[in-house]
Amino acid sequence: MRFKLDFTIDRSELNADYRRCILSFIKHSLEHSVNGDLLERYYKDTNTKDFSWTMIVSKPQFTKEKFQFADNKFALIFSTDDRKQTGMYLMLAFLNQKNKRYPAEEENYFTLKNIVQLDQKTIKGTTVRFVSMPGSSLVVREHNRETNKDIYYSCEDEGYADKLEQALKTQAEMAGFPETSVDSIRLDEVTGRKVVVKHYGIYLDATIADFTVSGENRILQYFYQNAVCSRRSSGFGMIDIVEEG
Repeated sequence: MRFKLDFTIDRSELNADYRRCILSFIKHSLEHSVNGDLLERYYKDTNTKDFSWTMIVSKPQFTKEKFQFADNKFALIFSTDDRKQTGMYLMLAFLNQKNKRYPAEEENYFTLKNIVQLDQKTIKGTTVRFVSMPGSSLVVREHNRETNKDIYYSCEDEGYADKLEQALKTQAEMAGFPETSVDSIRLDEVTGRKVVVKHYGIYLDATIADFTVSGENRILQYFYQNAVCSRRSSGFGMIDIVEEG
């Protein structure tokens, strides 16, 4: 399921670490819907969340501290897995926040004005060319359990294609797909541009990617709906389909 939230904002700027503000709004919406049960459903523990989102603005500009854009409006596009009705629950939560002002920072407020369900594509083939959605770069992360530190890779790093393919396989395995299906995943081609993104005070290496993946169409559909790689529910990894074969 895919849907779009349209917002107005008093001043057309947010903190450069703007994902923190959007995540705060998401949690606030869940907390004030269905007696707060939805907040516990999605944020009680560290379980993988089956949704992603990206922010769409006009003429984005970043400084060290600010994320500025044209017009006093922005949109959030959400993509969710259909298996657990997450899209329905999120839309219900957001509907309760319609026309209510929400604080960003420094006397700046944004207001949800409209919610629109978008068309969702159905993948029928076994090879798909995906691209990162605007504002939603891919985060390929490797966690070292011994040091408890994360290493982030971008398309400028040697072996990036192998790291991305392994990240896709690990994600599919964690989603419960059988081993034979996971083994069928192949990254056929990847190009991209490195970006450095501020997230909760940390700068992450990420990639605006154009990549082709082969595998079972149910896994490719899962990637399309759930986004790919790490930090998906924090506004990373959301993808769109260019073509399929």
